[in-house]
Amino acid sequence: MKAAVKRAGIGLLLKLVGIPGLIFGAVAMALALMLALFMLFLGAGAAASKDEHDTQAAATTAGSTCQVNAAEGEGGGGAAVEIPEAFQQPVADAAEESGLPEEIVAAQINQESGFSTSAQSPVGAQGPAQFMPATWETYGEGGDINDPEDAMAAYGRYMKHLVEVSQPKADKNEGGPDVVRLAVASYNAGEAAPGLSEGEIPPYEETQNYVSTIFDGAQEDFSVDCAQVASGGEVSDVELGDGEWADPLPGGQDTSGYGARNLLPGCAPGDYSLTNGCHANFHLGIDMATPGAGTSPGGTVVAPTSGEIVCARQEYDGLVQMKVTNDEDSEMLINFIHLHEATVSEGDTVERGDPVGIEGNTGPSSMGTHLHLEVMKPGTPACTRPWERDGSGDLYNVNPEPIMREKGAL
Repeated sequence: MKAAVKRAGIGLLLKLVGIPGLIFGAVAMALALMLALFMLFLGAGAAASKDEHDTQAAATTAGSTCQVNAAEGEGGGGAAVEIPEAFQQPVADAAEESGLPEEIVAAQINQESGFSTSAQSPVGAQGPAQFMPATWETYGEGGDINDPEDAMAAYGRYMKHLVEVSQPKADKNEGGPDVVRLAVASYNAGEAAPGLSEGEIPPYEETQNYVSTIFDGAQEDFSVDCAQVASGGEVSDVELGDGEWADPLPGGQDTSGYGARNLLPGCAPGDYSLTNGCHANFHLGIDMATPGAGTSPGGTVVAPTSGEIVCARQEYDGLVQMKVTNDEDSEMLINFIHLHEATVSEGDTVERGDPVGIEGNTGPSSMGTHLHLEVMKPGTPACTRPWERDGSGDLYNVNPEPIMREKGAL
């Protein structure tokens, strides 16, 4: 019965439209289906293009708000800490006496007392520079511990001493903290604190945070337009021009800074040798990560500024290496490491905000999805890897933090 009905239906259709009509209808349906698939493909392509455009737009507008002349209250963006008028000349005089940058002096006094002339700690430290009685007896020269001029003069004399005794320690630990960081750490922890004699920041969380806070504050709050604060010359080979860079991982969070850390036990202070693995105790770059990524592919990593891709080697712990070519800044190399995959190839040119790869967990040293970013000196050969050294035995790497902060990308 069903077969008879089916045959009758086909017969009626043939009678109404004929064989040419059926063929035309079939062709029309096929064309309509192809058109629908084509439009779907275009829509997906447009969505991908929009995603890439959104990534570039986010990267272009992202970055720090650290673009302020704090001392003069000019500029726009970020928080500024203005040096009170009563402290402006004493801070300048103390910087000249000690040999420290004014930004470091201002950030340290701000951290110690917030420029308060009546500050007093529970352990007996007094005045804006928070001198303990015994130290004031040595360096105060009979002045008033609460007076800005007397306190800052004593601070200048004391910091000059700490810089002088810290210099041999910094020289002893090649590649470790610079002399100013050691002097600042000594001010907080005392000259006899463990680690200092070997050129290391003492293993006290308070002291390590103290040093980090002062150096971050010096650049962010007291320098003009976030300019690098010269302290140990670790970025002296990298000249920076005008203009901001993009955030290399839009939506990411900073998770680890540059410098010494305690990962591998049993290493002597200052031993960062590759042969025994102790190099793991010094972090040559900065880490940032997309929240919640875990070990899965993370966010899109973008070029902070225009450049040329000079190395893309997934076998090098997911490395993409870009030479800066923006005609403003030195032609330093920027390393993007642990990428899940690269979206560029060697020889490609990129503009600010262009994707260079996907945040990943590639390489035996990676413990989770993140971007490890490094900066190498101008003139560094392409595909130079972390911890490689030049003909003089010096590392190619420099501290990327002050560079990224000055460029508004951190």
